[in-house]
Amino acid sequence: MKTRLQWTHGRGEHAVVARKQAYAAEILVKFLVLAGLVYMPVLLFHWGEWIPFAVAGGYLLWELGRLNSALGELADLWNEQHRQRQEPARSDALD
Repeated sequence: MKTRLQWTHGRGEHAVVARKQAYAAEILVKFLVLAGLVYMPVLLFHWGEWIPFAVAGGYLLWELGRLNSALGELADLWNEQHRQRQEPARSDALD
């Protein structure tokens, strides 16, 4: 899975996570389009009107899982880089 988040190096201990697109707006549009597409068979076959929003809610949960995974990857990268910076400082202090 390719993340939409990217790591931007800052000065010192600061780092910025930049998004390539307007993430929340994109997700909201996809939610509404999915609910609209699922709503058409609901109207045609007279199913329960809650079904399209349940399906679109499932999409939101899937998207939340992707975001959580991407942020976990970024946290691992941050911890790895922070650990690498601390190791040379410790070896210099021991000498």
